[in-house]
Amino acid sequence: MMEYIDINLLNPAEYNPRLLSEDAQGKLKESITELGIIKPIIIRRSDYRIMAGHQRTKTMKLLGYTHVPAFILDGVNSTDEVRFNQLHNYAECEISDVQPDIRVIIPEGVEGFYTVPNKDILMVSKGENSSYVIDLTKMILRYGQFANAVCDYSGKVIISSVYAKTVKLLGMDLLVYVLPAGKEKLAELYFSQDYGVFEYSHLERRTYIQSFAQKVRLRQKNGVLSGRTHSTLYEKLVIPYITKEMRVLDFGAGQKDYATMLKKKGYHIDAIEFFHRKDGEDIIDEKEIRQDCADICRTLSEYGLYDVVVCDSVLNSVNSLEDEKNVLLSISALCKEGGKIFWSGIPLLFVQRTSDRKQSRDYRSKSIFLDAHNFTANFRFGEWYFQHYHSTADVIRLNQTYIGETFTLYDKAHPVTNEHELSGSSFQVSSVNDRKATKAEYIKALEYEFTLPLPNNRRWNLDKEIIPVFKMF
Repeated sequence: MMEYIDINLLNPAEYNPRLLSEDAQGKLKESITELGIIKPIIIRRSDYRIMAGHQRTKTMKLLGYTHVPAFILDGVNSTDEVRFNQLHNYAECEISDVQPDIRVIIPEGVEGFYTVPNKDILMVSKGENSSYVIDLTKMILRYGQFANAVCDYSGKVIISSVYAKTVKLLGMDLLVYVLPAGKEKLAELYFSQDYGVFEYSHLERRTYIQSFAQKVRLRQKNGVLSGRTHSTLYEKLVIPYITKEMRVLDFGAGQKDYATMLKKKGYHIDAIEFFHRKDGEDIIDEKEIRQDCADICRTLSEYGLYDVVVCDSVLNSVNSLEDEKNVLLSISALCKEGGKIFWSGIPLLFVQRTSDRKQSRDYRSKSIFLDAHNFTANFRFGEWYFQHYHSTADVIRLNQTYIGETFTLYDKAHPVTNEHELSGSSFQVSSVNDRKATKAEYIKALEYEFTLPLPNNRRWNLDKEIIPVFKMF
């Protein structure tokens, strides 16, 4: 239900991930001046906290509005509060050729807000945004409707057609704003503008939260290995390459499933995951991690740098470009010159297609909201959780900058040329380690990685163990 609320009662959320440039703010001001308020904001009833519509509220204040139209929702949890913000920004501003074509039947002469019965919502074409429909459906079923569509005087929905499609499929009535004749082109112009980008640099990062991204590997169900628990990097590239004479390190090993399995088979493999959890618990196993660091130091002291270093799916879970740089420098530092480095991740194009696919039968499909560096952020377990995705150009640049010039790029285990745009569910890199950095750069990266933050404002102090050993090389 939409209501008009005193603008002075509203409380902005400090996390708002959408930032506007001065030019975009000016365009938004022009839009509201020309068209009025055709899209209500979303607020939480308990404290009138703005969940979506921060920039619109700011602009309305500048224009002297005293009351604003708003959808007021009850009982919204913190995770969904942030999700409202992301979905709202998509539903409000996305205008493209892949949108569904939705028409509504409206009485002649109607302008402004009008509720269209479900039977009068006509879906001419479905569009290609199933993942967004899935996310919108979850929110509407949980909290009720929280947005409206905008249509021209003939009933063609021109803004928020994905939201209108969702409401139609749910069998609900749809609130629309009917534009006066002649205003539709102006509305399309304003709402197709780039009203800011998602920007997450101001959000607090607690690196240990990224441990929730760790993939379980080699897990059985009814005595049979699940296909989704296999690592393509290990199965297709690492295991066929390594021998029992080689010294191998798994850096960022998650729950260490592959390292454990290979060690039992007689391979010389060490593994470290700075946020490795105790089995069956969400508690970081500090004792085991310290032992893993000691094992690495022992191997380095007795045998030198590793023949092979594996870094499987780690770079998807870094929460900054600085983290990414230090991971890559660290794996190069710990691998001997001419040794082999294997690393992997999730391609940018894959997650974009998963988010926008026309028909998705995968329950994991989810709309994503990327910043300028292809990070996306979600609020989980009371903390911000980040994921990072890479294009072909990103992968090539990173490998050439931090590891070496001689490498093979794989798209889901199939070798490809550097011109190929990665699109499978995973990419892999097999690279010769050129050890391109200086010793000082390597030490700085290792200090960063081996002093990552822990809960309760603590940090690892494992740099005191690894750096003296590394300085011998």
